[in-house]
Amino acid sequence: MPDNIPVTPGPRGVPQVAMSRTSTLVTRTGSWKYIRPAYHDRVAPCNARCPVGIDIEGYLNLLREGRVDDARDLLLQENPMPSVTGRVCHHPCENACNRRALDGAVAIHAVERALGDLAHERPAPIPTATPRAERVAVVGSGPAGLASAYHLARLGYGVTVYETADKPGGMLRLGIPEYRLPRAVLDRDIDRVRAHGVDIKCGVRVGVDVTWDDLTSTFDAVCVSTGAHTSRALGVPGESLPGVRAGLAFLRDVNDGQRPALGARVVVVGGGNTAMDCARAALRLGAQVTVAYRRTRDAMPAIREEVEDAEREGAQFVFLANPVEFTGANGRVQSLTCERMALGEPDASGRRRPMPTGETFVIEADTVLTAIGESSTLEGFPGDVTRNDAGLEVDALGGTTRDLLFAGGDVTDLERTVADALGAGKRAAIGIDRHLRRHAGDTAELNALRFATGNLSAARWMQRDPVRRVDPINDVVGTDDITLSQYRRMPRHADAHLPSDVARGGFAEVNEGLTAAEAMDEAQRCFNCGVCTQCDVCLIFCPDAAITRVEGGAYAIALDYCKGCGICAAECPRGAITMTQDRT
Repeated sequence: MPDNIPVTPGPRGVPQVAMSRTSTLVTRTGSWKYIRPAYHDRVAPCNARCPVGIDIEGYLNLLREGRVDDARDLLLQENPMPSVTGRVCHHPCENACNRRALDGAVAIHAVERALGDLAHERPAPIPTATPRAERVAVVGSGPAGLASAYHLARLGYGVTVYETADKPGGMLRLGIPEYRLPRAVLDRDIDRVRAHGVDIKCGVRVGVDVTWDDLTSTFDAVCVSTGAHTSRALGVPGESLPGVRAGLAFLRDVNDGQRPALGARVVVVGGGNTAMDCARAALRLGAQVTVAYRRTRDAMPAIREEVEDAEREGAQFVFLANPVEFTGANGRVQSLTCERMALGEPDASGRRRPMPTGETFVIEADTVLTAIGESSTLEGFPGDVTRNDAGLEVDALGGTTRDLLFAGGDVTDLERTVADALGAGKRAAIGIDRHLRRHAGDTAELNALRFATGNLSAARWMQRDPVRRVDPINDVVGTDDITLSQYRRMPRHADAHLPSDVARGGFAEVNEGLTAAEAMDEAQRCFNCGVCTQCDVCLIFCPDAAITRVEGGAYAIALDYCKGCGICAAECPRGAITMTQDRT
């Protein structure tokens, strides 16, 4: 300290700040540290929770940078049907979003929908793949089958899809009403799959028109994705009365353009998405609708927004109601007797088990639609393939107990959602590719394909990952890793909806989504958890000026001057810096 600066106490006895005659370059404090900062790209929680295996943070970051076409291409590497999932996915990614702790999760579904729709206005170029000699058959054209076919075609295989119905789409076409998923939207996403060279043969029943032996002798591998199309029975007296019908059969009629006569009062039994679709379709046919569910509202497996829409459109809900008998008059159902339930201990699902109380009550009904779940029909399927109560037993890559026979989607024992089916189809495609390559002597391995615990990445499997990653680690970034004080509040954009009275009047799409500009604004709300975006916060806050920018936009840490204080890691807005043990 210079001699002419007195060292005297300041106000309230606090000493004045020491001053140095030299720059901090003289004071090499690096020897003080026992820990050191390191830049690591970690995993955003949305990526870890996505059943499809989409690099959500990656494409949102590209949108933040204004690279719209690159964001589109990254999304399409993992998901062939973003316009569909943007409308019907249950978006668990949003439940995991760290922004929920500040001002609401990023509306990922709405951004994906807008980007998926944009991809039809500005189509992505079809990537060229080195053709392979092997051919693969896919049985079923639901989301799992279409995803499997899409990824296999991108890997260079010749793919033929066999579909029993006269149009492809499976449950996307047969089970989801038009007000949720317009057929023009579905057809455009299916056309994208076809554009990759996939041959879809409709009106063909495998096991009847084409035998399983024909498939296994003609093709080098087979992927089964026939779905779950058989409604489960309640098993109570009176279930066979006219007017009591399976909800899925009702939806097939409605989606085929029919308008069944239901009478004035409809009761829907169930609490899942099929039940909500039945309720909302029945409202559009002019009925008064009551939904009876044996658990509570919080325990409903249906997408929360679908429950809210059904309620907004006029459906009434009766909870803790378990059907025990249907009563008829004049040869048709007249009422439904339910037993009042009480909540007991949690069952295997983690929800509290509904327990009978002995108390009953009656709901009048002209039609009852049952929607308590669906099961797979495996009649005629090869008997040497191991099954379980839910369907075919598969390994992590969709492999069955028969060599070169794979399966995915609702025909297996996995979660029965559109997103899970798309993810299962991708895993089966990677499994088939890996298996066929091994048969040909290639030792392809599954190196770092997952986003932490999330689904597999096709981009990484194909070695086409366009995202530059800095020493990536499979560590999911939690809210505690985010410096919320570095962000300003930005309200979440809400989807536009048709007014409820207008929605009930027809089958026009109810959720109108976000405009392109709103979707771009919503993408800016993403924290980009775990990924360095060159925001300079670490550089600004470093007390030793030990952090500098280097060519390409990354940062370098001068370890001779870094004393391991950890301020950079503490202030990093998105948890992209970790403190590690010093080994210098």
